[in-house]
Amino acid sequence: MPSINYRLDDLRALLALHGSGSFVRAAEQLHITQPAFSRRIAQLEAALGGALVERTTRKVAMTTLGLDLVRNAGPLLEQLDETLAETARCARGESGRLSVACLTTVAYALLPPIMRAFQQRYPQLRLHLRDDTGQRVVQAVLQREAEFGVGVLNNLPPDIISQHCADDPYVIAFAPGHPLERMRKVPWRTLSAHRVVALRSTSANRQQIDAALTEAGVTPPWFDEVEHLSSMLGLLRGGVGIGVLPRWALHSADATELRTRPLVEPAIVRPIGLLRRRDALLSQPAQVLWQLLQVQLAPGAPAKTQSALTTAQSAGNGLLPLQRRASRTRQATSSRAQRKTP
Repeated sequence: MPSINYRLDDLRALLALHGSGSFVRAAEQLHITQPAFSRRIAQLEAALGGALVERTTRKVAMTTLGLDLVRNAGPLLEQLDETLAETARCARGESGRLSVACLTTVAYALLPPIMRAFQQRYPQLRLHLRDDTGQRVVQAVLQREAEFGVGVLNNLPPDIISQHCADDPYVIAFAPGHPLERMRKVPWRTLSAHRVVALRSTSANRQQIDAALTEAGVTPPWFDEVEHLSSMLGLLRGGVGIGVLPRWALHSADATELRTRPLVEPAIVRPIGLLRRRDALLSQPAQVLWQLLQVQLAPGAPAKTQSALTTAQSAGNGLLPLQRRASRTRQATSSRAQRKTP
């Protein structure tokens, strides 16, 4: 079926004419002159190839063709207007949903104050938080299941852009009264004398630790092994061994009774930060949440959350620094390409 070259403004003019019954009133309703209004009707008739309006000296009436078009197109145009309005509300964060992927340990430890501030700014926006492992956070971002993520910045694929925010050190955790409680810092080599519970060998944390210990010439001290962090915390609370885990994992309610000490020689940390697809343009609400997380993940962050919200609210009307840099990069690339074109 051949396409018809018409303008929405011309169609709106026909609907206004049908509603008002007068060229003069319809032109006033659309805030244009009567000659300009008449041209819109004529342009639509020319595009469709038939008369839509019967013009007499006494009245204006629709032809059968015009009435059929008004009856069929009117509801469709109203639906289009509402769809566009809803899209604009979503873009401003007044409606819709924002999907973000986040490490489970970070979600538990640091998100509550951020979410309170974010909800003040966007009370009608629903948040879909995909709290998961570091590897799955990256996959959710790559597969466009999340606008951006909070994850571990190790071995990221080239399609991901990241911004480092903080380091989460690995610590040794144990029940109160354990002999290690007398030490201020615990060298890795001393763990070989204890029953150390480890996460499964396929976990990203375990792989990072094993690689760092091997590089330092230290034999990994693992004895028992569990699949999930919650299982490890349960064993440690019951006094069954000691466990190595990220410090932020101890914000869980299951870990409040445990004691910890820093691990040294070597000191190993998880680099934590924000990540997004290289080709992604964050929505306005996502930009605001990105900046709130950036501030909250930094040392001494809780006192900064409200000021960060104020800054993010202003930045939400434009682009945050990372977004601006990406935009400038695309513009520069486009300019170079144009200069190379003969």
